[in-house]
Amino acid sequence: MYKFLKLIGKDIEKYKKISYFCLQGQITSTMTYKVYKALKKFDPENSKAMALIINSTGGSLAHAHIIQRKFDLVRKKYNLPLYTFAEDYALSGAFYLLCMGDKIFCNKTSIVGAVGTQIQTLNILKLLEHYKLEIRTFNSDSNETFLQQFDPLGNNDSTHILENVSAQQNQQLQLQIHQLIGNRQKKEDILNGSIFNGQQLFQDYKFSDGIGCYLNILQSEFPYNKLENATQKTQREKMIDFFQNKFN
Repeated sequence: MYKFLKLIGKDIEKYKKISYFCLQGQITSTMTYKVYKALKKFDPENSKAMALIINSTGGSLAHAHIIQRKFDLVRKKYNLPLYTFAEDYALSGAFYLLCMGDKIFCNKTSIVGAVGTQIQTLNILKLLEHYKLEIRTFNSDSNETFLQQFDPLGNNDSTHILENVSAQQNQQLQLQIHQLIGNRQKKEDILNGSIFNGQQLFQDYKFSDGIGCYLNILQSEFPYNKLENATQKTQREKMIDFFQNKFN
């Protein structure tokens, strides 16, 4: 169809689609697989732009990086602009995905940021003492025991734990976000582990490009192009899922 329209001198740009991808929930291998399937069906030659709709509190940094690389390969190969949108949440690894957009948008009440380190662990020392249980641990490296759940925390242990994790994950995440966001204003203030709302990110920090719902913004940016949910299941996929659930 596009070749025919081009042949007869029609402007094919207004017939191209704006494909948006919805990422909901924790960033895990399941989300990565969903992105892989959506991009496999995606037709970049008949698209004018891509959009990423994010509603996630974070998750695996490794899978966030895989998702970022998958979108980067497509957008750079076909020279497609990428718009990213935060809905309710875009925290930690999800904020990393938000930052990959050529243009970044949030709702006023979107909760974004939290690029830092958090560890939760349970101390079961008193429980062991109550039942008179003894734990014997043998390690070749003294650092192997720094997250044991039956050791009392010393004065410097919290700092030691955060330093170990930060060196492996948090610094890598911040470095990657630095590379993604380039020359955006006040980026040092954003990457300090704090949480912001969408209004602050736009009005106070001049970090995002606008405020609003992704449907309204995309329709405003591309008034003549059709919007298409690239992560929505096709009728064939719905039928397969239906029969799989029936037989299972």
